[in-house]
Amino acid sequence: MQNFDWNFQTKLSYGPGRIAEVGKIASGFGKKAFLATYEANATFAPVIDKVVTSLAAAGVEVVVFTEIEPNPRAHTIDKAIELFNAEGCDLVIALGGGSVIDGSKYIAATSFSGGSCWDYVVLGDRVPREYTGAFPIISIPTVAASGSECNAGGVLSNEETKEKSFSRSEYRIPKVAILDPELHATLPDFITNESCIDIFSHLIEHYLSSEADSGFADRQTEGMILNLMDNFDKIQKNPNDLDVRGQLALCSIFGWSGIQGLGRMGSIPMHSIEMPLSAHYDMRHARGMAVVVPPYLEFFSDVRPDRWAQLARRCFGVVEQDDNVAAKLLSVKVTEWFERTGMLIKLSDDGITADKFEEMADDVIRMFAMPGTNTIAGVKPITKEEIIEVFKLAL
Repeated sequence: MQNFDWNFQTKLSYGPGRIAEVGKIASGFGKKAFLATYEANATFAPVIDKVVTSLAAAGVEVVVFTEIEPNPRAHTIDKAIELFNAEGCDLVIALGGGSVIDGSKYIAATSFSGGSCWDYVVLGDRVPREYTGAFPIISIPTVAASGSECNAGGVLSNEETKEKSFSRSEYRIPKVAILDPELHATLPDFITNESCIDIFSHLIEHYLSSEADSGFADRQTEGMILNLMDNFDKIQKNPNDLDVRGQLALCSIFGWSGIQGLGRMGSIPMHSIEMPLSAHYDMRHARGMAVVVPPYLEFFSDVRPDRWAQLARRCFGVVEQDDNVAAKLLSVKVTEWFERTGMLIKLSDDGITADKFEEMADDVIRMFAMPGTNTIAGVKPITKEEIIEVFKLAL
């Protein structure tokens, strides 16, 4: 088991209607909030109004920024940073999904530390700029997916260069996450479905890529996978079940909090392989993960058959005792589950062909290769050619 340091810094405020408390909570962190969110539509505008009303009642001024996109763009976040500084804000409230929360982290930390948000992301051999601090963040997730509401990570896209990358900083961990399941119940079904696959991808990344062993982490992860699958079935039958929404929210948060990897933190090859799909085709991240997961599991099953087989047996009912055979059944069972839930997605479903496979694989290696190599970290050092093969299987 590896050495580790871990603590959970975000206060969770859970329950239906808790969004009304945002003003009281925010007043403990600042006097002028920057509310970062999506463009308002008929469904979402009343949610924004609730937040603004609560802030006003608590005496907190607010600047509303409604321009953050899915796959948040660096130029949009830089625009938000300029407004944050010009208005003299001292607190960021992120109202939305992972894109809004990730973008808000860059707003809070870059406003404090200076420069452009893109200065801080991992990008090949370039040494990213380091944050010196961040303004406080309150996250209000409107979907259970990325777990960004309680962690240090954040992705960012550069529309001009067709690049998508990430950074992590302890400064950017939200102070409070308000988990109001009523917000999640307003989601379109396809967003809920994609988001459950996003959670699943987080749970299996470290499980299948670490060389270390941690029975504690394994059981944490397996329990969350089983809980996720049980509640995925339930939420498809009744999207308004708030208790089930709450269960999915916990899977999202703790599935990417570090607790699922204590003693055996690994790498995130599936996420690295997905990033150029979002960068080149603006594919929603969760949908991209639904594309990547099954072919990745199929292609690399013979590298660590013991790990693949253990997950297949403990979470997908496989009884085959030969590890090599059981390992190959994992992708079969996951594919069956995706198909049953309507989440078996191929690149061809979005009109994507093999035209850019080599370019996208080059992007992955250029941006995320281990120092001094032409491979990315994974269950094994993964080459450009192997990334292309995963893309081919995803067609």
